[in-house]
Amino acid sequence: MPGLIDAHAHITGLSLSPKNVSYPASNIAMAAANYLTRSLMDGFTTIREAGGADYSIAQLVAQGEIASPRLFYSGRALTQTGGGADFRTPYEHTDPCGHISPFSVMSVIADGVDEVRKAAREELRRGATQIKLFASGGVVFPSEAHATLYEFSEAELSAAVEEAASRGTYVMAHAYTDAGIRRCLRAGVRSIEHANFASEETVAMIAESGAFFDPTFISLTQRIETASETRLSSSIVHNLERTIASGQQVYKWAKKYDVPIAFGTDLWGAEARKSQVREFEMRMDLDSPANVIRSATTTNAALLMQKDKLGTIAPGAYADLLVVEGDPLTDLRVMLDPQKNLKLIMKDGVIYKNELS
Repeated sequence: MPGLIDAHAHITGLSLSPKNVSYPASNIAMAAANYLTRSLMDGFTTIREAGGADYSIAQLVAQGEIASPRLFYSGRALTQTGGGADFRTPYEHTDPCGHISPFSVMSVIADGVDEVRKAAREELRRGATQIKLFASGGVVFPSEAHATLYEFSEAELSAAVEEAASRGTYVMAHAYTDAGIRRCLRAGVRSIEHANFASEETVAMIAESGAFFDPTFISLTQRIETASETRLSSSIVHNLERTIASGQQVYKWAKKYDVPIAFGTDLWGAEARKSQVREFEMRMDLDSPANVIRSATTTNAALLMQKDKLGTIAPGAYADLLVVEGDPLTDLRVMLDPQKNLKLIMKDGVIYKNELS
């Protein structure tokens, strides 16, 4: 089968908290290298990184310094003041150097059309293969002020989309709420991440616009499972449970309206990354094994604008190949134990694991 594609990964996390600006760059690079190598050995030969990785990490991958999936990186995600990726507490105003900072390497704060346009241009200048932005609040780190139903004006969103299009690429948007998703679609965003609180009408709008829907169930489940050790409050755990249930309904509507459904995981940190293949488990009761495999291969390839290059075994495609013990098209459970069931892992013609006899 073709190599797997994770369409939503965060490789620069050292823990479950995205507030990592105080860590040395070397520590973050080591964490990213570990994440990438272990993802490859789980069968993910391509990753779309969703905020935090930059040219320095991509260069190490390109030079073969890291055994890694093919990397499509977003650079710093764009967020507004008080947005989903502005991790400042009410008493924090600046970073230690006196700059306005979200206290994370994953994001940059931009307000107004001109600032958003400049921020998008800067990430594209630094080699980002797509732009990531936050178009609504989050469900794990909600703002200590009022939770946002939407973020960025339509004019700001359109500016980011325009800048991405000028470089032949697109915008992916973190958006949980109905209002946030609708703004993104009107602005021309290609990829809606999460979308757990979309209405049926908005899901139909996703289909009409030709956008992709990228649910990330395992990240929410993994947060619930580790809530006691990470000291998440009971209110956030309840919110996560509600978010999962709502997202499952959105998934059913997406199937009804033939929305292309991507395969992403949204996991932070080395411990969380171990659950990467469990996204298959999350979808077993929602879809057929064949459809889930398509999400992780051909659908994700189309999302990444790599149709006929990724997610397929064909002349002219990249030589990304897995040999699996068992048939994932009839039983997804074989994907849950890659150490046992992946007998060969090849990326770009290079073999990284070979247990064929």
